[in-house]
Amino acid sequence: MVNIVDKTGQPRSDEELQEAIDACKQIMVKQSLVLPLFTVHAGIIINCLEELQHLRRMLAEARRKRLEQSEEKAT
Repeated sequence: MVNIVDKTGQPRSDEELQEAIDACKQIMVKQSLVLPLFTVHAGIIINCLEELQHLRRMLAEARRKRLEQSEEKAT
């Protein structure tokens, strides 16, 4: 996961965002007994990443609809 964030701190792609979510989940499972406090924080991080993923999907859908509407107006 080297260089998967851009200058704003955002994952570069949806695939890399999913990789970050999966990595947090994997760490949570493997380290739950050793690092219980991290497990709590990892849960919060996962929730934030999943919310970001959902917002990105909503934004992409809104852009697609706006493009379709502008194409309909042009015809």
